[in-house]
Amino acid sequence: MKWISYSLRMSPPSGTSRSRAVDGDPGPDASSAAGALGVSERIRRSLGELSRSERKVARALLSGPPTIGLESVSQLAATAEVSGPTVSRFVARLGFDNYAAFQQALRDDLAARVRSPVEVYRSHTENPEPTPLGLAGSALADAVSGTLAQLSPADFERATELLVNGGNKVLVTGGWSSHLLAALLTSLLRPFRPGVHHVPALAAERTAALTDLTRRDTVVLFDFRRYELDTFAFARLAQAGGARMVLVTDPWLSPIADLADAVLPAQVEGPAPFESLTPTVALVETLATAVARRLDGPGDARLDRYGSIADQWVRPYRGADTPPGDVE
Repeated sequence: MKWISYSLRMSPPSGTSRSRAVDGDPGPDASSAAGALGVSERIRRSLGELSRSERKVARALLSGPPTIGLESVSQLAATAEVSGPTVSRFVARLGFDNYAAFQQALRDDLAARVRSPVEVYRSHTENPEPTPLGLAGSALADAVSGTLAQLSPADFERATELLVNGGNKVLVTGGWSSHLLAALLTSLLRPFRPGVHHVPALAAERTAALTDLTRRDTVVLFDFRRYELDTFAFARLAQAGGARMVLVTDPWLSPIADLADAVLPAQVEGPAPFESLTPTVALVETLATAVARRLDGPGDARLDRYGSIADQWVRPYRGADTPPGDVE
């Protein structure tokens, strides 16, 4: 019996190196790409090219009220706790000629969100109310596709690189509910990569993990609203220990985004009155697939050994009449 099988012998996608654009120069294709995207989506796609100070501006815009970007440069800088020139560099990084152009794009976004009462009425009368199952399927599908479309390619490449070539260990931790996502990523990576450890959100476990941390290690953190102080403290200590960090968070960005080497935001919209983990599960599986493909040969060899050992415990159930131990 084969315990697990993946098709990995595919040529890996061509990698791209993570590099920051020169201040004020968003690159040759920035203007054309920027024109087709909303401001929020441009910000999320640019996270990989932003400096840590510029990420503070991004987090202020994504987590604050929609009109926060209509304030003056000095007011936005004060809100984000950065300097005025940092705001100007941030705006240029998004592909805008100046702050006024950025604000006009933001006004256009806000206007597009507002529909008249007639438009709202027509949308309800022309489109019948979907069933609960149909509503769930549509909402979750939109959230998953939106999450993957809005990822920064540079950040996704950087996260993949750190998990493949990050050196020694990969430590994965989460919080109140996101510990489930941390455990999922750990279980997906372990068959292909050695040294992957899930760190439970317990003081004793996190203390032990930080004690053994080296500069060659990579830490993956899951942090969603309400952002947890203990997870932030863990991130600060990991940074002080020299580890590289990958953050998986929501669209409003955990404060850990200011510290992380790669930031992967996932949408949380769903049909329920609580935030959905489904888009993040899709993100985790996509990231694990990218890592597995990049590992290729070494990953295959480890997978074979991992599977042969796991076969001793994971055995198929063949019915009540199967004699104990009579399995292939």
